Amino acid sequence: MLQSNGGIYCIMPRRGTEEGLEEAIGGVMGGLTLSAVLGLIPSLPIPSSYVALFQLIPVINLIVSIVVVLAFDSWGFGHLIGWLCGTGLMASVGLVELWLFAIYSTVGIVVLVTKILTQARGYSR
Repeated sequence: MLQSNGGIYCIMPRRGTEEGLEEAIGGVMGGLTLSAVLGLIPSLPIPSSYVALFQLIPVINLIVSIVVVLAFDSWGFGHLIGWLCGTGLMASVGLVELWLFAIYSTVGIVVLVTKILTQARGYSR
């Protein structure tokens, strides 16, 4: 998989289940931290024109969620399993919204089934 490292593209090894789990938990924790910080903004003495910019953050979050779903296909099998398990664990305790988990799990399962079928076709040749 090609990944940018400050404008330089390099080949990164496929990551496994443990990394996927860590990435999911880290992503949600970062989101919670950002939400807490953004919750403080209305109480700060900031001009209202700047506060309007912060209203765009949910839209940006939706776009980032779509990009994550589109990246599923390039992830390794184990990494995707770990990421889905981590997201599922956090959804079960309310840290991830259920609608978002439903989208992630539906698309993730489709990608996993596609990967399994692709591998099975490769072995049958």
